[in-house]
Amino acid sequence: MFERYTESARRVLFFARYEVTQLGGVTIEPEHILLGVLRETPHAVARFAKTGSAEAIRMAIQDAQQASQHVSTSVEIPFSRDSKAVLESAAAESNLLHNHFIGPAHLVLGILLKTSGAAARALSDAGVSPHALRDDLRSTPHPEPDASAIGHAATGVPRGAVSRQWTGVVQTDRAGDYLRHLNEETIPALRRLPGLLGVSICRREVADGTEFQVTTTWRSLDAIAAFAGEDVTRAVVPAAAAAMMIRYDERAVHYEIVQ
Repeated sequence: MFERYTESARRVLFFARYEVTQLGGVTIEPEHILLGVLRETPHAVARFAKTGSAEAIRMAIQDAQQASQHVSTSVEIPFSRDSKAVLESAAAESNLLHNHFIGPAHLVLGILLKTSGAAARALSDAGVSPHALRDDLRSTPHPEPDASAIGHAATGVPRGAVSRQWTGVVQTDRAGDYLRHLNEETIPALRRLPGLLGVSICRREVADGTEFQVTTTWRSLDAIAAFAGEDVTRAVVPAAAAAMMIRYDERAVHYEIVQ
């Protein structure tokens, strides 16, 4: 579904999930998507606003949010029905406008066209018009290059990427179960996060069991925060995985990738 999304649009969805963990809620709503746009590419909204600023729009949305339960950063947060309508509308508008990509502006357009909540009201109050968005997108058939990736085409790793390394020792007779857990539960969940760039798993036999080293590569520490929480060094170990382990690192180690 997200193959045509630009890197910026993918990061918008990542930040939308992050906003849920900060503001509370159990689903990703259109308001979270707009907050993600304002965090990732505020100019995608501000240049179409006739009154106010991107920050004023952000504050209007946050003020309209009601207190809600906070969810763990380690669990999957689904899109609400309204947010799914936004994503579907963004894709439909991209097709109608003969764009070869789906970017943050398409998501903003979907919010205006398909929702009527706080996000759509904040955009309308600021004078953001779907007609202006369409006119701009109609003249932009291809996405702008992602500046973060310039100079890294050979490796595919953007500037500032981070390697997260964590080690745990599993009971030898549960090594196969743990590997299945990683492949069937953990890795699929991680791959749904736009900030993830790659995963590798290494194993070796040690004196007290089977040691696994899990290395994940992320676009930034902010991307890791949506997975691990504000304390990015905290290890995220599901109860099912912990039950198989003899010992494991309570803290992950991060390295900046330089080449």
